[in-house]
Amino acid sequence: MKPTIEYIKQKFEEYNVLCFGGKLPLPAFQLSNARTFLGQVAYKRTKRPDGSWHYSDFVFKISSKTERPEDVVQDTILHEMIHYYILYNQLQDTSSHGVIFRKMMNAINQRFNRNITVSHNDTKEEKEADTERRQHLICVSQLNNGQKGITIAAKTRLFDLWDELPRISIVKECKWYVSTDPYFNRFRRTLTAKIYRIQQDELEEHIANARELIRQGNRIWTAPKNETGE
Repeated sequence: MKPTIEYIKQKFEEYNVLCFGGKLPLPAFQLSNARTFLGQVAYKRTKRPDGSWHYSDFVFKISSKTERPEDVVQDTILHEMIHYYILYNQLQDTSSHGVIFRKMMNAINQRFNRNITVSHNDTKEEKEADTERRQHLICVSQLNNGQKGITIAAKTRLFDLWDELPRISIVKECKWYVSTDPYFNRFRRTLTAKIYRIQQDELEEHIANARELIRQGNRIWTAPKNETGE
């Protein structure tokens, strides 16, 4: 399902009574097109004279970018409500998902048979449901053991990863490509030299229509077709 503002508000009010004693005032609600998070509580933060923080101007955001199972949407709403409860009550947790957050999360999970987690990992079905075409910068690594690996680079880290990946001890050779195949949506864009192992036949199927990238100094461009044998 893709959540609506009406659905989020309805669930917020339901869970507020059920899990939070009805003590949370309604925040502003927004839908987000973000791919990098399922939910978020935005807020204004000001520092007090004693060094602690005061939180205000809360905005409750839930991503409607892709279809999600309804129970995942519900657990996301509850996840963000725990954040909101901590912030609204000006509690100073040990970290974003610190001691207070985890204690509340575990209590709600146990009492109401929920599956709230600190972070959400997409299921195979969720990954395959993302069919939007967007550009991916892909390093295909030939590993020393004969396996293949891929890295989906964040654009801001392209030059750094181009230099770093060949230096990894398990890497024999690297080639770079650009592709808009939705298959690559399932891999996270990375800022670090992270390599995902992948079956060669699966890779060949989806890299077939990609364009190889060439680098010379501080310039990178797509290779002409006759340079890649296409």
